[in-house]
Amino acid sequence: MIRLIRAEVLKLRTTQVWLWLLLADIAVGALVAIGSLAPHDAIKESKDVPFLFATSNSALLTAFVLGVLGITTEFRYQTITPTVLATPSRWTVVTAKMLAYLIVGIGYALACTAVMLAVAVPWLHTLGLSVDFGDWDVLRAIGSVFLVLALFGTIGLGFGALVRNQIVAVSVGVIFLLVLNQILLAIPGVRVIYPYTPNGAVTALFVISGDRTSDGVTLLSPAAGIAVLVGYAVVPAVIGASLTLNRDIT
Repeated sequence: MIRLIRAEVLKLRTTQVWLWLLLADIAVGALVAIGSLAPHDAIKESKDVPFLFATSNSALLTAFVLGVLGITTEFRYQTITPTVLATPSRWTVVTAKMLAYLIVGIGYALACTAVMLAVAVPWLHTLGLSVDFGDWDVLRAIGSVFLVLALFGTIGLGFGALVRNQIVAVSVGVIFLLVLNQILLAIPGVRVIYPYTPNGAVTALFVISGDRTSDGVTLLSPAAGIAVLVGYAVVPAVIGASLTLNRDIT
C-alpha cells in the first residue's frame, strides 16, 4: 500500500495542476487573512483570534478540485488502464488514491496556515494582541483547518470516482459547495438538512464557542461533523469503485 501511495503522489508531482492549485490556495489564504483583519473592529481581543484562524478553511475548494482531478484525469486520458493492470484490485487503487490525497490535503493545509500566520501574527502584534499557541481554541481552529482540507481532498476524489466525467464532476461539485449549500440554508422548508451538507459539517467544526446555530438551524457537534465529512469522502468512493469492478474502463 505504501508503494501505491508513493506512486500516486509521484503521478501528481509529474503534473502542474497541483502547483497552480497550491498557488491559488496560498492566494486565497492571504486574501482571507487580509480581509479578516482589515476592518478596524474585526479583532478586538485575544479571544477573537481563533475565529481568525478558522477562516483558513476557505481554501477547501482547491483541495476538493485537486481530488476530483486526481481520478477523473485518469479516466479522461485512459492512464487508469496501466494503473489497474499494475494493481488489478480497484478497491486497492481507490484506497491508495484516497490516502495519497489525504496527505496532499494536509500539505495544502500547512501552506494555507503558514500564510495565515505570516500575515496575522505581525498584524495582530501592531494591534497589541498576540497568538497564544497554548490556547485550546487556537489549536482547535488550526487543527480543524488541517482536518477539513485533508478530508476535502478525499471528498473530491470520492466524488470523481463516482461521476468519472471530469468536467461534470468539477462543475457540479463547485456549484454545490459554493451555491447550492447556501440555497438550502435559505429555504425554510429544507434548511434542516443543512447541518448534514459538507458546508454545514465544516461550520460545525469551526464553532469555537457560544450558540451552535446558523440562520436558525442547529449545527451538529464537532464529532458528528467529522463523521459527516468522512461519509462524503468514503461513500462516493466505495460506490464509484463498486460500479467499476465489473465495468470496462477503456
